Amino acid sequence: MPERPSPAPMVRRTTHTLQADDRPIRLPHTEFDGAGVRFLGEPVDPALFPSSAAELWHACDGTRPYRSWPSQERELIAGWHTAGLVVAAPRPRPQPARSLTVLSPHPDDAQLALGALLARFGGRVVDVFSHETWTRRPHYRSRPALASRLLLAEEHVACGVLGAELTVLGHTDAADRAAWRDGYFLGPQAVDAARATEPELFERVTADLAAEVTGGGPVLVPLAVGGHVDHVLTRQAALQLIARKWLEPERVAFYEDMPYSLFADATAEAGRLAVGPERGTPAPVLIPASEAAVRTKQEALWPYRLQVLEAVSKRIVRHGRQLGTPGWAERLWVLPESADAFGELAAEAAEEASAAAG
Repeated sequence: MPERPSPAPMVRRTTHTLQADDRPIRLPHTEFDGAGVRFLGEPVDPALFPSSAAELWHACDGTRPYRSWPSQERELIAGWHTAGLVVAAPRPRPQPARSLTVLSPHPDDAQLALGALLARFGGRVVDVFSHETWTRRPHYRSRPALASRLLLAEEHVACGVLGAELTVLGHTDAADRAAWRDGYFLGPQAVDAARATEPELFERVTADLAAEVTGGGPVLVPLAVGGHVDHVLTRQAALQLIARKWLEPERVAFYEDMPYSLFADATAEAGRLAVGPERGTPAPVLIPASEAAVRTKQEALWPYRLQVLEAVSKRIVRHGRQLGTPGWAERLWVLPESADAFGELAAEAAEEASAAAG
């Protein structure tokens, strides 16, 4: 019998310590194989996760405040948080502060781009191409069904941290569609190819989104920076809803796709759009965030272990500090028709960030 590998040390780079009212949420990548515990396919040190702790780990479901456990169990949970086996959701807000709907091409897109905004205001994330199997981790590449399940489970945990509702539409990711086998990134002049290549899929996506944007709340749409075909399809479907008068342009703003906006030109992408009856071009609006909201966004990004590198998450947070200097911010691109509504949202966020800073 081959020798069982020694557990690797597990330390998450975080400065966030668990607060009394935080709600610990277990990550879905933990497996119990009879001989021990594995996380992301690797053995976990029994000192970190004794066999007697399985019941406690399962109890970390985001419903119970950290302070409610006895001290010995709190010590175990704190160790799991430091190692990255659990994340911490802040005390839940009484109700969403705004009826925001974020159209997210894939699980993780809304959180990477707008995690701080969702942490502050709540809202609903609508995942469009939510059936995925791609992962950078070899352990899961040969297990596509498991990878698909875990990618959605990661999304549920992240939304739990942010206090956001989740709707999953179930369309298949471009990486698993034959039309894009040779590559699924489009140049600026090729965006029409997304709709022309898969016209039936485009109509299905448009119809699904029409049902999700009913009502009067703000709708946040990917700008499609970087040209990923699924981001382009999501954006073009929203534009089609505006053209068909099923979605009012005064409700719409565009967000900068992450991490693509770190190395592609969001300003140029926004300049190529002409939306609504006035054919208006979106203008940038910064949405400030408090340090508490930024910390919550960082917690919400940690569950994405199969696709998102920790270095990418950290770079996104640094980018937010550059945008919001001397504070922190995420950036929307707002239509002339929706400038007042999103200006009010930005002002409300700025007031809270300023008050929190003291």
